[in-house]
Amino acid sequence: MRSDETEVNTVTADRVGKGARHHLRGGAPAFRAVPTATSPVGTARQAVEFSRRSAWRLCPPYALRPAALAAITVLALAAPANTQPRRDPGEIHGLKLGLKAAEMSTDTFGDLSCGSNGGPPRQAIDEWSDFRKCRPEPSGLYEVNVRFDDQQEYIGRAIDDPLYAQGRVGTRVAGHPVILSVLFDKEGVLRGIRMISDPRGSIMERRMAHMLRLAIINRYEPDGWNCTDFPPAAGETPVGGGVFIKQRCEKRTAERDLNVEARFLRKPGQSDINPVTGETTTGQFESWTRFEIMDPNYKKP
Repeated sequence: MRSDETEVNTVTADRVGKGARHHLRGGAPAFRAVPTATSPVGTARQAVEFSRRSAWRLCPPYALRPAALAAITVLALAAPANTQPRRDPGEIHGLKLGLKAAEMSTDTFGDLSCGSNGGPPRQAIDEWSDFRKCRPEPSGLYEVNVRFDDQQEYIGRAIDDPLYAQGRVGTRVAGHPVILSVLFDKEGVLRGIRMISDPRGSIMERRMAHMLRLAIINRYEPDGWNCTDFPPAAGETPVGGGVFIKQRCEKRTAERDLNVEARFLRKPGQSDINPVTGETTTGQFESWTRFEIMDPNYKKP
């Protein structure tokens, strides 16, 4: 099988609907890696019950003496008391609607610059509050492009130690490389967050870019999304085994307007076989996801 024709398990894995699995429930927690096993979050009573069930699976009931059960209970009750307050993860990396540029920290972030709606960064800026140096969009919002702090990644490359960065590699969301930016109004209030697949990724990362939309839809609960699948335009064809994705999804809540758009197709003139040489091609496809979180209370001036 050609590397360019390696597909996701099935076409149905790319379809979103009421049958989509709910990986996360209860609000909209920040993007994070999907764990292979979960532990309870909530009251100490729940923690105790979880510990009891875990112990029951590991040991037969007749082997659990009262003292052992008491120790499990004490440990479960004591754990929350030692837990340090966690920083608000926001929508992504601490960013969330309503923040004020003048109060935002640049810690954990790399370079800031004026954004170009998914294109290359423009004028560099030093602080979030410098957003007015950027040209406003037609919406009246100022786009600031931001990268996650990648100093550890570059140190790891310099010393040839891929584990040095501990998985913090570039600006990624759900494992996908993205171009990330935030949108401020003229008063410096964060009104939008935009992320677009980074076309500078590897061939495989580009090929999988359309999958980011599934992580986004599950992240904000699959129910309530309105999705539209568009037909192929002239010359557009499926990729590989007949996969064609040209989709736009929207979801409206009191807190957020969510818009996600994705493509996975071959554009006119693209093919898996070079018609002149007959050789297999690589990278001849379009695959991307574009996602915006917007403040529903913002009104264009």
